[in-house]
Amino acid sequence: MKATIKIEKEVEIKEVLIDISPRYIGDSDGDDMPTDFPLLSENKDAWRASVNVDTGEIANWPIGDARKMYVKVCDAGCYKLVDTEGNVIAEKEGYVPDIVPNDYGDYVDLNINENGVIENWNSRVSIEDFFDA
Repeated sequence: MKATIKIEKEVEIKEVLIDISPRYIGDSDGDDMPTDFPLLSENKDAWRASVNVDTGEIANWPIGDARKMYVKVCDAGCYKLVDTEGNVIAEKEGYVPDIVPNDYGDYVDLNINENGVIENWNSRVSIEDFFDA
């Protein structure tokens, strides 16, 4: 007999993977994100980053390149919590989860310093919005 069961397990969350498609990527004044923004996909249609949940440090960020990001993602992002062994623990699509600095769940709002650390990151934010109540 096969059965599906829920098992409660304590895990150490290491990072959140952010995969968003900003509404307007381009080099005009009205665009949300310039085409030279670090970690844009090859096609310049998505921004993908791995962020340390404790420190707000973005993996593979070019040192010396401070940026601000305030982009509308039209409820179409994908966010994944990853443990220390590289396993995806939870995944959320749609509104921006509270662990990622945001404005009303519609805009990703990041202040990234020259060392690739998100200065407005709050590691104490709950990850409960990744799980059903």
